[in-house]
Amino acid sequence: MLSFLTDDKKIIDDGMEAALVSFCGAQDEIVEAMRYSALGGKRIRGILTIEFAKMLGCITEDVLPYALGIECVQAYSLVHDDLPCMDNDDMRRGKPSCHIAFGESTAVLAGDALLTHAFSVIAESKAAESHPERAVKAIAKLADYAGYRGMVGGQVLDLSAAEKEVSADELATIHALKTAALMKASAAMGCIAAGADEEICALAEKYAELFGLAFQMADDLLDFNGNYDECELNSYVKIHGAERTRSDIYSCISKAGTVLFKFNEKGFDTGALAALLDFLITRVEGV
Repeated sequence: MLSFLTDDKKIIDDGMEAALVSFCGAQDEIVEAMRYSALGGKRIRGILTIEFAKMLGCITEDVLPYALGIECVQAYSLVHDDLPCMDNDDMRRGKPSCHIAFGESTAVLAGDALLTHAFSVIAESKAAESHPERAVKAIAKLADYAGYRGMVGGQVLDLSAAEKEVSADELATIHALKTAALMKASAAMGCIAAGADEEICALAEKYAELFGLAFQMADDLLDFNGNYDECELNSYVKIHGAERTRSDIYSCISKAGTVLFKFNEKGFDTGALAALLDFLITRVEGV
């Protein structure tokens, strides 16, 4: 069942290859930096977009621009996250971070370019030409959840908490904004691409929020090496402990499954979305 992950990832990877090209020599370096940062990764957000759209009867060709848009935003966020003024990470996905490979100023501009390109790749697509109202709605949703009311807002809170231990409620807010908001945008855009109504979009966002929270907790659990003293200051494991973290992951997965049941009641095949929950379970089993 999980073969769709590989299939969707290849479709997104190929789409990103085609979407990130240089048109003149002066652009070569910045486009190279964009490609360096955007080509690779799990593509979970883009896969969410595609699979929600497919569940609702939308063909992959019509939803792909929306998946590329969310992946451009994800890539930009990682480029900027790694900068010395942010998390100051030298490595990303097993290779030097963008600012190490290309220099800090180019990395800033590459992130800026990826963010703006996210909206043009949607707006200039054939899908937007066929259904401009859907494209406008999706772009607004992406801007909202990626901006200061969503992911960027979460990054602000995360940075302000870097030197102090936050409360459980504060950490929940950071995770809801920094991680889950972009997951919600992914699911919502898939539904919008398929022309779904507000009820369907709301259900999709609830599933994605729970998925995103579980995904972040799973990352924290995977980073835990058995020594609480070596945990990041505001890791979910550091604040709640490994067993509570594991329990909360399964709780979110269970609640997300309940959301899928509501889709089942409406006659939709949720097999792929259920498999994504199984993918999360597989990530944390044996940790």
